[in-house]
Amino acid sequence: MPRSVSHVDQSGRAPEVTVISIVPAGRRKVPPRHGSALGPREPVVVVAGNVHGDECTGVGVCLRLAEELEHTLTAGTVHLYPSLNPEGLERRTRRHPDEDVDLNRLFPGELHGSPAERLVYAVWYDISARRPDLVIDVHADAPGAIPYVLVDRAVALRGQERARLEAECHRLANASGLTVLQEYPDERYSRYRLDRSLTGAVLNRMQVPALTIEAGPRLVMDGPATHTVVHAVRGVLASLNMLAGAPTPHSTQLPGAWRRDSGPRAGAAGVLIAMVAPGDALKRGEVLAEVRSLGGAVLERVRAEGDGFVVSFVERAHVVSGVPVCTFGFAVG
Repeated sequence: MPRSVSHVDQSGRAPEVTVISIVPAGRRKVPPRHGSALGPREPVVVVAGNVHGDECTGVGVCLRLAEELEHTLTAGTVHLYPSLNPEGLERRTRRHPDEDVDLNRLFPGELHGSPAERLVYAVWYDISARRPDLVIDVHADAPGAIPYVLVDRAVALRGQERARLEAECHRLANASGLTVLQEYPDERYSRYRLDRSLTGAVLNRMQVPALTIEAGPRLVMDGPATHTVVHAVRGVLASLNMLAGAPTPHSTQLPGAWRRDSGPRAGAAGVLIAMVAPGDALKRGEVLAEVRSLGGAVLERVRAEGDGFVVSFVERAHVVSGVPVCTFGFAVG
């Protein structure tokens, strides 16, 4: 039976928290576990996870938020989607398990398309029908990574309209307390189809602010990562006056303007040995990793291609020539 939250906003109506289950075709639909009958209250925030089935942080975040926000939300509506790819979660695979496609490059989907496109369309229709003011999509990067927030590029917009929307995304991202990274430059952003990710489509089609939070390793529901993202989401909600308190920085936060990009590529095949920790400041030309033989010989020293820091090291011990060894955060300006 749905449980109502204990707080009441200035209009005299209770805030709302709902948990929405995305159910694969052929399975019984599961109704929301929480909710009130009072209708949505502004602002409306959607928090989603697990569009990549092997990235489980978002599942834990949504389940934790469902419990916490029921007692702490003071205004607005929060809709929680623990898993946008439940079959991928069950089968421990990043992509849609039957078609081997990345759901996060298919938004807004197709009503009469492939099974994966129809699933994405159903997700998109459900989220858009809730008329969100903000969408937060939770992902997991790698064991060797700092937690961070990605801000998409509003490539479908121009001029002041684009600047206003991206500025609001940055304001909300900074409220998370995590390191904030702008996405790849426009041309690559579009070429990589990031405008058809969930947050990219929300930003460019709905023209609504959207954030991607990356934290934790894949395949497990990591406790510290879950705690980090819950704290980050609470900071964003606080900035929207939806709960008490003020945003606070995470211990790993790197203030400043940064852009995500691929790091330097290995020139030799061998064992990758990190020489710095993710988040450590680097100058152009400084060594960030070595490639060694199994006998211990140094085959290559991999150097930073600009000022910035390692966001995450690749999730592999052995690299081959041409493979980026990390994701890098480059200083902007």
